[in-house]
Amino acid sequence: MGLAAAAALAAGLLAGCGGGAGRPAASRAAPAEGSAAHPLRVVASAFPLAQLAAYLGGTHVRVTNLVPPGTQPQGLVLTPKMRHELGAAQLVVDLGGGYQPQVEAVAAKKDSISLLPAVSKQLQPYEIWLDPYLWSSAAGALARALSAADPGSSRFFENARRDFQSLAFSVASDYQSSLSECPLRDFVTADDAFGRMASAFSLVDIAVSTTGVQKTLGYIAQYSVPDVFAEQGVASGEVQAVARAAHVPVKTLDPMELTPAPGTKYQSYFAVMEANLSALEKPLECDTSLNYS
Repeated sequence: MGLAAAAALAAGLLAGCGGGAGRPAASRAAPAEGSAAHPLRVVASAFPLAQLAAYLGGTHVRVTNLVPPGTQPQGLVLTPKMRHELGAAQLVVDLGGGYQPQVEAVAAKKDSISLLPAVSKQLQPYEIWLDPYLWSSAAGALARALSAADPGSSRFFENARRDFQSLAFSVASDYQSSLSECPLRDFVTADDAFGRMASAFSLVDIAVSTTGVQKTLGYIAQYSVPDVFAEQGVASGEVQAVARAAHVPVKTLDPMELTPAPGTKYQSYFAVMEANLSALEKPLECDTSLNYS
């Protein structure tokens, strides 16, 4: 299945999770066992985690995304309302690894799963969802946690896990096909959010936040980097400074970390991954005339 087909299929299965409860817009048919009349109360500590829980759980879960729009999830400071939501959860899904220490402290006292240590020994960069291989593994870990919390719906969760992993591997295949022969291997971003994705596909993410403006300019000159990337929701002052000094355009990548604002047109995980791949192809001088379906 090609990336566009994967995005189209996923868009029909998954709706966005806002600051409150979010459910898939059109769920798979529920199996005979288990009850969707009393869905499992799941609290996710960041938008990508809420997306994944909603995809895997369908109508068998009621997902609350803990982070409101416009709030950075990393290092989240809990409000009394957030603490109440965590206390009422039957399952807490957090990233772990020190991403949100206050959430992790509360989650340790609840039935919970931390996805980062479940799939990687490397703690940073935190954005494991940008690596489709790791996010596929995270789907497996979360499906097992959902089944443990609601055994009656385990067959549903298992079927959803297979669906998600099939699509995630299709995404990975398209990334591999599109990026493997690109003559340029280095791209410049605001921070290192795309480091895991870059490593998975033999690319190099040059993060201005850790490399510094002057050294980044040296990389751009040395490797003939034609564009730099700002990231949605990430301060771009240094990226803009690099672009002006190097006389190169600024493009955009989406690290998928922030909760969409109310009224924003929802894009599935797979659709955003497709958009990020398309954004990278021209700056890396990939041959976009080939059909990788």
